[in-house]
Amino acid sequence: MTSIQESQSEIKNVAFVQAPLTPARRRFVFIVGVSRSGTTLLRKTLNRSDQIAISNENHFMGHLLAREGVRFKFRKFGDLRSDDNVRRLVAYLYDGGLQASSRLRGMSKHWHWIVKMVDREDLQQRLLASNRSEADVFTVMMQVYADRKGKPIMGEKTPSHVRYVPTLFDWFPEGKVIHMLRDPRAIFVSELRRRRLEPETWPYKQLRHVGPLFALYILLETTFAWLESVSLSAKYRQQYPDHYYPLKFEDLVRDPEGQLRRVCEFLGVEFHDKMLKQKVVSKGFAAGQMGFDAEAADRWQTQIHPWVNAWFAFWFQKQLKELGFQS
Repeated sequence: MTSIQESQSEIKNVAFVQAPLTPARRRFVFIVGVSRSGTTLLRKTLNRSDQIAISNENHFMGHLLAREGVRFKFRKFGDLRSDDNVRRLVAYLYDGGLQASSRLRGMSKHWHWIVKMVDREDLQQRLLASNRSEADVFTVMMQVYADRKGKPIMGEKTPSHVRYVPTLFDWFPEGKVIHMLRDPRAIFVSELRRRRLEPETWPYKQLRHVGPLFALYILLETTFAWLESVSLSAKYRQQYPDHYYPLKFEDLVRDPEGQLRRVCEFLGVEFHDKMLKQKVVSKGFAAGQMGFDAEAADRWQTQIHPWVNAWFAFWFQKQLKELGFQS
């Protein structure tokens, strides 16, 4: 069963207010893509705009497993038209319930930020004042970040939300989605290095001491995630031509000003030179240096094992060529 099928199956079994809320005065930006494809780099860059506040990962819509999506966990509290259920949800978030809800992974970064930076009563009152649909809850969770930053355009960056772009557009019809794409071999090299250094969750903790299995798991994980991502990209380009923007990581780091000017035009915001002046935010080789790391586009070539390179070149020859990656 796919993640989307699993999501649909779970939806049928839950009574939850589904009516969307899309405030006319607010604009929304969502960044999606495979993990290690440059989503964090783009978030940090766009957040240097005076207008945009994109919050960190929240996995509200879903994760690799749909049931790991926060919205599914919130559904245990039933119909949020009940004030008591809203209060129970807030207590679940602030008293550690969400943190302890999964054996597979920890609480996503944005929820940590909310618990630390947003007054509990403030969040509760915002939820009580909303229409209390899932779209409203999601909006409130983004809005507290945008309001803290004092910016009119809100959004969030969760790579796995690439699976739920149709729902995002159902909830936010005028929203904009930027889909980060990157050479799968670069993603594999980056993910392998990251998980060796920081095996934070299952199964990485269990597999890190078994070298071949560890690499094989990440290879298969990258293979399936990347294939899904590029397949969805082709679909979204046709379905949402005015609201969906595919952006290659390689293009961004090689020509940051040119690419960011195009992104800003797509979003309807002004480009500023300060968007180019930042520390490299990746956990990779050039973390901490100023500006964009253009060498990150090709560094994988000196780090990848020949058989892994051959694997991707064989299975994805067509897709690599279509996207302009060397096969």
